[in-house]
Amino acid sequence: MKILMLTPYAPYPPNSGARIRQWEQIKYLSLRHELTLVCFAFSKEEFGYRKMLEKFCKQAVFVRHPFTAPLPHLSASDKSPWPIMTFSMLEMRETLKKLREQNFDIVIIDFIFMAQYHDIFSCGVILQEHNIESNLFKQYASLPDVAEKTIMGVKKDRTFWKATWMFMTAYENKVWRQFPLRFTVSTKDKEELDRRCPSGRTVIIENGVNTRDKSLLEYRNSRKILFMGTMNYYPNIEAVFYLVKTIMPLIWGRDQTVTLCIAGMNPPKEIRDLASDPRIEIAGTPDDMREIAGQCCLTVVPLRLGGGTRIKILDAFAMGLPVISTSLGCEGLEVADGKHIVIRDDPQAFAESVLQVISDPLRAESLRMSGRKLVEDRYDWTKILGQMEHELLNFAETSKELQINPA
Repeated sequence: MKILMLTPYAPYPPNSGARIRQWEQIKYLSLRHELTLVCFAFSKEEFGYRKMLEKFCKQAVFVRHPFTAPLPHLSASDKSPWPIMTFSMLEMRETLKKLREQNFDIVIIDFIFMAQYHDIFSCGVILQEHNIESNLFKQYASLPDVAEKTIMGVKKDRTFWKATWMFMTAYENKVWRQFPLRFTVSTKDKEELDRRCPSGRTVIIENGVNTRDKSLLEYRNSRKILFMGTMNYYPNIEAVFYLVKTIMPLIWGRDQTVTLCIAGMNPPKEIRDLASDPRIEIAGTPDDMREIAGQCCLTVVPLRLGGGTRIKILDAFAMGLPVISTSLGCEGLEVADGKHIVIRDDPQAFAESVLQVISDPLRAESLRMSGRKLVEDRYDWTKILGQMEHELLNFAETSKELQINPA
């Protein structure tokens, strides 16, 4: 097949959950099909990624985005919510019009932020949703002190985030039905999408991990715990401050020797400043997360905001790091509390579980082995992307028949 993949940003380097998913899809599909990638570039540096992407893609087309940060505004006259307008560029539209002459069999649009370009193509077009974006805005609107928070590069009051949530919900309801096939990453997201959009099909293509390339790390009898995640993503920022301000004092009240490593791309100044405490290390954007993970005894996922599913948990399982998480942190993953993972929502119980796993090598080893087996059996990318390819082939064939024999 000839496939075009449209993403809002470069899917390389694979240093965030969404980029990891995109990168694995690119590698898998390019082995069997002719793949063209189109994305926005937000800096000159990103144009340098094209060489790496073209090792797999027939071509990688980058369109320069004029902004380094979103410029949100709300107006009743706007046809689309501001997050959609942020990615609505004439140059992108003209680029895609030229590319459609290549007669692609299918187009995969990644994130609803790029859905406004679907009308350019006459072939089958698929929307891939990593989250239900309106749900994130709803969560932001419910934050008690949201006006003081920098989210997506801006500080706005509750009214703004509530309006964004409502506008995005209405936009999703309108746009989803324009796609006869949609991909989600979890059952929860599929159920909501189907409830709000009964037309077409929604298929779950779960997040995964490359277990063949990620070998099990040796057990590390250290007292360093790890938080990993994209650090300019607000749910991760909120989780870090909840961890540092609420959970870590409970841990340190029992054991001052426990240290915390925060690792992930693009940590803002407020995160970097946490390193003023000698018990906290900020790893920034690591070249190899395995080197950092190899120094730690477990990983924590104290998320209280977010959607989709967490690739960071699957990565931890693959590396053999025990995981302590909130219920929301592991939402959407088929994990059992006490077997694959420890799930605690109360901060005191969360802190106690961290200390228990640190002090009990047998329990840590049981979690390590169960987590590794789970990702090998269920969440390996090869199995997941094989299912995705099957859906793509069927959809391309059906779309071709419809073009030949329209109703």
